Amino acid sequence: MGTMMSAAAWGADSAAVVRALDAARDSVDRIDSLLQKRMRIAALDSVREDVRRKSGVALPPDSVAIGYALDRAALALAPVVDSALLDLGEQFRWIGPASRSTQRSVGIPDPDNTLRSLGAVEMWSGSVRTRSQRNAHGAAVRSVTVLAATAAGADAWGAAFMIIGCDSALALAPRLAQPSSESRVSVVCADAAGVRSTTDLAQRFRRPSGRVP
Repeated sequence: MGTMMSAAAWGADSAAVVRALDAARDSVDRIDSLLQKRMRIAALDSVREDVRRKSGVALPPDSVAIGYALDRAALALAPVVDSALLDLGEQFRWIGPASRSTQRSVGIPDPDNTLRSLGAVEMWSGSVRTRSQRNAHGAAVRSVTVLAATAAGADAWGAAFMIIGCDSALALAPRLAQPSSESRVSVVCADAAGVRSTTDLAQRFRRPSGRVP
């Protein structure tokens, strides 16, 4: 995956938290090793098949690697920590009670101007993943930010939405919550038409104070 995971974790037993953080980082390294050896991972295949079935997009195995690694790291931490925030390859994974807001905002950078922002989205739980491309033309996606219960889901749908475009992404995302609300996928998408979001993010997505092209 070519990047290191950073983590902030809180818990009553600090020694146990440190051991859990080591285990979480080890799990990320193991997944990276498996992918470099081109070994199949059943969980990754399952996520990719779900995306293919619902969107028609066939994703390569490594397109979900970062998200899956974050989910595996979260499994190592969850029994020990009260809460934690993981960051791998600019994707975030929150561990903590679903009823408690992280009180954190994740910025969405403008891919064509690093000094500008497309906005920010409040992270309540689960994972946030942003994908982007510079100098997008026509109806091509400039940036897509996906919020989902799992990091693998956010990673995979982010890759798929980059391919199918903002109009299709905004239409498809709300339907992914059926029949379980835990499968909800929320989207902020930017293309030539502007920056748009799914309606469930109305109170969580903040546009920048300045003009966004």
